Amino acid sequence: MKPPATAAALALALWLALVPRAAAAQDEGGAEVRAGELRIIHLWSVDPDAFLAQWNQPDPPTLPITTRTARNRPIQQFILYGGCQRDFAGRCHLSAVVTVTAPDGTPYGDPIAFDALPLSPPVAQGFGLAPNSIGLVIEDGEQLGDYTVQLDVTDEIAGVTASQTTVLEIVEAD
Repeated sequence: MKPPATAAALALALWLALVPRAAAAQDEGGAEVRAGELRIIHLWSVDPDAFLAQWNQPDPPTLPITTRTARNRPIQQFILYGGCQRDFAGRCHLSAVVTVTAPDGTPYGDPIAFDALPLSPPVAQGFGLAPNSIGLVIEDGEQLGDYTVQLDVTDEIAGVTASQTTVLEIVEAD
């Protein structure tokens, strides 16, 4: 693990230990980013079922997160959010744009725009898990190496955008 990633993982683990919905990273994780009151944590997992099982348990979860996967093995994005502004009906609305850059610096497809959190009640405290995100699979013939993933999450009610960049390392399959 690179030193900046270690610091980010430690900061994430420490911060999450202080919120009611705590989580401990088993591998690498994203750091919290803010825009106004909006808070975002951008995580990835090669085991989304285990991630969701851990997230949905009543005890503080140990989330199976990573920023490394092998060719032809899916990796799933998870967007944690908190502090979104409510509309007149008490609902939040978060949109997202994901931009992926290949190891050679070229765009890996077009940016992907979606509603990360369609109009929904916000979490009471701590972080919630946005119901929508992306998955990524680097297939045969595609570049191996570091893929840069830029996540921009906009609180459509507050009009603020939180941005976070993650580097995913894609290696050859065993």
